[in-house]
Parts: sequence; C-alpha cells; structure tokens
Amino acid sequence: MALPPWITEKLPQDKRVNTKLTRRHVVETMYGADRPFFSLQQIQQQIKPDVSKVTLRNRLTELEENGVVTTESFADSLTLYYLNHPESEWPLSPEGKQALTADKTTSTHPLREFLNHPRVRSIFREELFRSIGWVALGIVGWPILLSESPQLPVNIWTVFGLPVLTWATLTVAMVSVRLLTGSDIQVQSQEGLHVVSLCGILLAGFWVAFAIFILNWPPLPTVGVYLLATVSYLIVYKRVVLPETNLPVTT
Repeated sequence: MALPPWITEKLPQDKRVNTKLTRRHVVETMYGADRPFFSLQQIQQQIKPDVSKVTLRNRLTELEENGVVTTESFADSLTLYYLNHPESEWPLSPEGKQALTADKTTSTHPLREFLNHPRVRSIFREELFRSIGWVALGIVGWPILLSESPQLPVNIWTVFGLPVLTWATLTVAMVSVRLLTGSDIQVQSQEGLHVVSLCGILLAGFWVAFAIFILNWPPLPTVGVYLLATVSYLIVYKRVVLPETNLPVTT
C-alpha cells in the first residue's frame, strides 16, 4: 500500500527482516481501515497474521515515539490509537480525509474548480443543448449558399468548416454572455430580450448573405440597407421597446 508522504517521512525503517510484525504493517492497517481511531484489540483483529498484544503494543509505542501514531487515554485503562495527521490534532474520519484531499486538489487547480462550479456546468449544459439550433442553421443554410453561389468554392473547408464555425461562434457567444452578465437568457428578462434581438439581427444577416451570394443582389446596396435597418431597429429598440416592456433586470 502506498502511504502518504506525511507518514513515510516519519516512519522508521524496519531493519530486522525476521520481525513478525513490522511498524509499516501496523501503519498500513490503520491507514487502510475506514475508522478514525482504534483500540489495541481492534487493531489486533485486523492484523494478519495474528500477533500477541504485547508485540502489537511494542510496535505502537515505537510509532508513537516517532510521531506517526498518537494516543488518547481514558478511564478503565482504555487507550485509543490514531494516526498523527499534520492537518488535525484529532482523529480523522474517512470523510475528513476526503475533505482535506479535495481541498488541496481544488486549491491547486483553479480552472478545474471553475469548470466544476454548479452554475458553470449548468450554463454549458444548457447552451450545448441550445446549440442544436445553431447546428441546424449551419447545416441547412450553408449548403444552400454553397450550391447556388459561384463565389464560394465547394470543398471540405466550406462544406464542414462553415457549419462548425457557425455553431462554435454562436455557442461561445451565448456562453460568454451568460458568464459575464449572470443572465439565464430568458425572454422574461431584459437580458433575454437582448439575446432575442441579437439573434434576429444575425438571422437577418444570414438572409442578406443569401440574397448577395444566391440571388446575385448587388452587395453594396444590399449591405447598406441591412446596416440602415439594423441601426434603425436598435434606436427604436432602446427608446421605445425597452421602456414599454417593464421586464425585470436579472442580477
């Protein structure tokens, strides 16, 4: 059994090969058991092969002298033994050992701690589910553009790359907005209404690209009309739509 460094650093080497019960065997027995402390009889019952209480008590005394094991004495000649953990002066339960191990792990891995946060995991799960719509948009929209437009070459990069780029861009944008604003992206809030408006602008941009590349509309006038309509909508949205909605602001 692999013992932690805080035990092996203080555990003396057993020089006698023919020792029936080594100090390391006693420590491994205590460390591997699911209990915080032991009486002499409880340790003896778990030691294999069987040894006398005198031999076991001698090994425990040696371990106590080296700071590996510590004791707590009570009335009626009852002595309890437990491992001298550097993080606690009291016997550690299995749950306590797991908590200390978890604290050390998360404190040295801030990125893992961030990704394991319930809120972050919920956002990623919900947005990956929502991104099915972005996948459908890319799979349906881009093949139409590629099949009808002489300006876009049909190759592996456009057939597969453009739908993936559309999915990744929209998904990353949605996750970023939620992480930065703390919004749940619901229409019942002003933040949700913002996202709906943004999606409408992006969808309109897609149809502008469709008109230019598929229907061969003149690019400059088409893009100019799109930009003018977008700016006009944003002005109306900010000055008229938002003041009349009375939707709560999510914090």
